[in-house]
Amino acid sequence: MPKPLTLVLLPGLDGTSILFRPFMQALPAWIQPRCVEYPAAGPHDYAGLLPEVRAACSGLSDFVILGWSFSGPLALMAAAESPPGLRGVVICASFVRAPLLPLRWLRWGAVAPLARLGPPLARLLMSIGGYGSDELRNDQAESFRRVTASAFAARARAALGVDARAAAASSRVPVLYLAASHDIVVPRWNAAAVTAAVPHGEIVMIRGPHLALRTNPKAGADAVAQFVARLRSA
Repeated sequence: MPKPLTLVLLPGLDGTSILFRPFMQALPAWIQPRCVEYPAAGPHDYAGLLPEVRAACSGLSDFVILGWSFSGPLALMAAAESPPGLRGVVICASFVRAPLLPLRWLRWGAVAPLARLGPPLARLLMSIGGYGSDELRNDQAESFRRVTASAFAARARAALGVDARAAAASSRVPVLYLAASHDIVVPRWNAAAVTAAVPHGEIVMIRGPHLALRTNPKAGADAVAQFVARLRSA
């Protein structure tokens, strides 16, 4: 068995480990997941959350950071600090700037009443995409119970206002962009924008929607394991 490596997992907009569960179970035993959960009471912006990531990485001698959706910029910001032991970064269905640039100017409209539309919108997307399941619906319901609408709204504003291109350019480690084949939340051009911003980037696509890491966890885990194996053989 290869030498163990820690995979620091940074969650999506919900800020919890809930949607990571099948992916963590699909990882090979030598990749040990460590999931960061963001404080329910905040902060919800990237600068305020960066200390949470630093704390999770502190003391690790061999690790990779994975930032999913909302957390992709946060993973790049952490990598730009060149923490000891960091081998690479995985950006999953994420972005370096607002994933839909016209919405950048409307970010202050992301408020709690609008965020309360999250549950029906999630059900609609599952219906349109044909990827709904009882397990996923239960996971999303748990996320919406645990996370307040105001927290969702605040993180959405942060995502729509972020610009992590400078951090991406400062990254000294390889970056894998893990794209979803049917992602209508973060359009495909974001993958090219990330790999264009980092010095050493590649794109791997897995089948599924924006939540492909949840709906197709084996493919996601295999792609991450192969990326880490290449890092070690380089």
